[in-house]
Amino acid sequence: MEVLCAPTGADAQQARGSFQPDMVLLDLSLPDVNGLDLVHGFTAGGAGVIVVTASAEEEARVTALDTGADDYMVKPVLVNELSARIRAVHRRLQGRAKPMASLRIAVDPTQRLVTMPDGQNTALTEAEMLTMEALLQANAQPVSRDDISLLALRRKLHDDDRSVDQLVMKLRRKLGEIGCGERVILSVRRQGYVISTPSLFQLISEDETA
Repeated sequence: MEVLCAPTGADAQQARGSFQPDMVLLDLSLPDVNGLDLVHGFTAGGAGVIVVTASAEEEARVTALDTGADDYMVKPVLVNELSARIRAVHRRLQGRAKPMASLRIAVDPTQRLVTMPDGQNTALTEAEMLTMEALLQANAQPVSRDDISLLALRRKLHDDDRSVDQLVMKLRRKLGEIGCGERVILSVRRQGYVISTPSLFQLISEDETA
């Protein structure tokens, strides 16, 4: 393994382009940023992310995994176990990369269907399809929970309202059931949700359907 250490979030961001890591071990307690803010940038670039941090709280684990991290370990860690988890995540990434590289997943708003190249499909509700369209049209930029609520649920988002999160969770589950992968829709801290690899999808227009 070739290793590069970055003591701050800014250093990690600067090194990301030139070093292009396959795997990132990420602490949540960085001197300049919250480590969760870096998860999306690395996963969107294809890297695996293992959070290695001092917090053993369930909320921290769930948030990190929901944001897109592949694994979560609490310090102090055993070196042999850490190495094994690195290898396991790397195997999963390699296994997903080969079939996913050639996929073009059809998203048909008229029929409200998402169809895999092998013919598997799932029907979406109107709100789910509007959310899917918004995420794809954002072209890898996060769509806020407020915008999703106004567009898909047709109401303003209020404090403690988890309806958008429930909507995205159901959409993720439906996409996962037909084999789209577990990291298609990622949470971006304080920004909303994003499609990790929009190039995998083909949004079918009404003209194409006709």
